[in-house]
Amino acid sequence: MSIGDRDWSKLSYQFGHELGHVLCNSWPADARPRLPCQWLEEAIVEAFSIRGLGLLSQSWEFDPPFAGDSAFGQAIANYRRIIIANYARGGATEIAAWFRANRRKLEQINGLSDAQGPAILAIAEVIEADRTTVADLGALNRWSGRSSLPLEKYFELWSASCHQLGSPGRLPALLRKKLAIA
Repeated sequence: MSIGDRDWSKLSYQFGHELGHVLCNSWPADARPRLPCQWLEEAIVEAFSIRGLGLLSQSWEFDPPFAGDSAFGQAIANYRRIIIANYARGGATEIAAWFRANRRKLEQINGLSDAQGPAILAIAEVIEADRTTVADLGALNRWSGRSSLPLEKYFELWSASCHQLGSPGRLPALLRKKLAIA
């Protein structure tokens, strides 16, 4: 992503995305992106970044860091709306059906793609509705194999990791349910 001078909305967005990777334990030297589950981590951190832009825009509007600068909160909110609109272009309304139809394609994505839009928006909806689910990000990728495991095993290990850390474990459970993963 190209970020111009004083393009604070884009900078905040990119920082939020990368911070999401850190929270998901993708900072160690051996944390290379791997198929078939890298798409899910990318969707999660993208949703985390979108959530962060929403929080930032509200905060900036109601308690700006600089006197008389509350209007910039709307600029951040507008940028966030553009991102959401781009991901909503796929038009998927029933996420489990969308996932079944696109699973093979998703499992070949080793980065961020517009193809993940419906998943990104579904995850953003979950973490915005229940802010405690963000704690479950810290339980991701704490096992050997990381994202190279099949999705069912990835969710199983993520849930176990949440239990080990004492995090709520609601995010993996809610996403399994939304995607209709047995």
